[in-house]
Amino acid sequence: MKLIYPYFKKNLYKILLGILCMIVVDATQLVIPQIIKHAIDSLSSASFDSKTLIFQCAFILFLGLVMAGLRYGWRNLLMGSARDVEKGIRDDLFSHVLSLDMAYLDKVKTGDIMAHATSDINHIRMAFGFGLIVLVDTFLLGGATLAIMFWTHPKLTILAMIPMPFLIVVTRTLGKKMHVFHKTAQESYSQLTELIRESFFGIRIIKVFNFETIIGNKVEKASTDYFKKNLKRAFVTALLKPLLIFFLNLSTLVVIFYGGFLVIKQVLSPGELVAFLQYLGILAWPVIAIGWMTNLFQRGMASLKRINTLLDSMPDVTSPENPNILSKVRGNIIFKDVSFAYDKNKTILSNINLKIHQGTSIGISGPPGSGKTSLAQLIPRLYNTSKGEISLDGLDLNTFDLNFLRQHIALMPQEAFLFSGTIRENILMGRDADEEKLERIIRACSLKDTLKEMPDGLDTIVGERGITLSGGQKQRIALARTLILEKPVIILDDPISQMDTRTASKVISRLKKMALNATFIIISHRISALASCDTIFILKNGRIDHFGTHQELIEKDHFYKESYLVQQFEEDYGA
Repeated sequence: MKLIYPYFKKNLYKILLGILCMIVVDATQLVIPQIIKHAIDSLSSASFDSKTLIFQCAFILFLGLVMAGLRYGWRNLLMGSARDVEKGIRDDLFSHVLSLDMAYLDKVKTGDIMAHATSDINHIRMAFGFGLIVLVDTFLLGGATLAIMFWTHPKLTILAMIPMPFLIVVTRTLGKKMHVFHKTAQESYSQLTELIRESFFGIRIIKVFNFETIIGNKVEKASTDYFKKNLKRAFVTALLKPLLIFFLNLSTLVVIFYGGFLVIKQVLSPGELVAFLQYLGILAWPVIAIGWMTNLFQRGMASLKRINTLLDSMPDVTSPENPNILSKVRGNIIFKDVSFAYDKNKTILSNINLKIHQGTSIGISGPPGSGKTSLAQLIPRLYNTSKGEISLDGLDLNTFDLNFLRQHIALMPQEAFLFSGTIRENILMGRDADEEKLERIIRACSLKDTLKEMPDGLDTIVGERGITLSGGQKQRIALARTLILEKPVIILDDPISQMDTRTASKVISRLKKMALNATFIIISHRISALASCDTIFILKNGRIDHFGTHQELIEKDHFYKESYLVQQFEEDYGA
């Protein structure tokens, strides 16, 4: 409940005003049966007055209009507050997910988070909005109705309430079932959402390899599982309302049977019996609403528990309480006995020691799986080291505020991810940049000729994940996005892997000529991308195997020399 409290407090005046409107509506609703009672008693007596009947009908119409206006008011106020709760929780959830580190996000399924952000939050909104409405109606309208019924005829009221204990037992029993079935249905919904998301994400692979039948069967199986679990929940929900109405009809039967004898004996007037039936009808809503509220509440609590589990997950990578702040980041980076593992059973990096001086360019190469990308991700603290220390300008990375650290480090990931938007939006990402600077970066990334071929140039829509572009084009746009930030530390993880040899050579040549005055760390399998680096480190099995200049490594490292000769052959003969 602590998740909802801040928004409840924020909308307190709206909630109180909405409750006030509900109280007036409920009070008006209780007056109408009394008017009907007098009207019927007047009709059954000799002193019938048509003017009085017209006045009573007009008064009922007036009260109906008042109720309609105030009912709109409380729905708008209370449901509006529930929508604000929904928005607030969704914003908090999204912000919290962004604050989680990569180690957590590597383990959690995207479909599970999507289910939290959609279905679960919707159930919480319903429980908060309609739950509050039902709560007020149950205590105020239900309590006042019962009081009037006792005032009219206590014995008849007691007889009418005989089925109610059975109703409470049914509500409690089915309520527990609802909670269990809703929890399992939401878990199944998360799995289905993740499977569908993954299928759309890999739609090209599915089509190329003719996996439609296989994936279709998997989705159908997950969909059937969700259908069956949802059907159990729907069965309990569907069973609740008919049982409630059945017990209410039993009460009506008792009132008509025993109340009829009371009218015959002239203990009750016909108008009082009709009014009593009206009040029993009014009481039906709070009683039915209890069952509905139980359903909503159980769903809401189950969803709230699921969301709280996510919100209670705290990142391992955090900012210190009293962070260090540098007036100027120069870019001196030192790895001292650094080891890293994604889990305890598999070490990725072991005892890494290296010094990177400001303004220098460092190359990192090695066989696949040697830990190159992992090493790069430790510098902006996407992960924490398992052992050892990484320092920036003489200060431990762990002593910096994460935002400050990442504001001074630009990392181009191995995967060239583009957002759905224009090329300009993907490069600038909401930042301002003068046209001259943008033009210089575009030229450096060999995008100028590519943009000329596009009818809208920089304003070309790239589609979802850059669907309209080739792999090399996406990589050059991602490179431009990294370089335009002009940060003191720039890390490029395989920046030319998807470019053709000619384009890659142009990009590397132009990068060399750019005076960015930054510390460059370039990870690549292509030796041409590393040849001009001041120092090149070769990683093997998570350790630094060799390091030196391009020429030194050709002479003393077999892996580097062999890679260089093979790539030279490919470039010379277009293999």
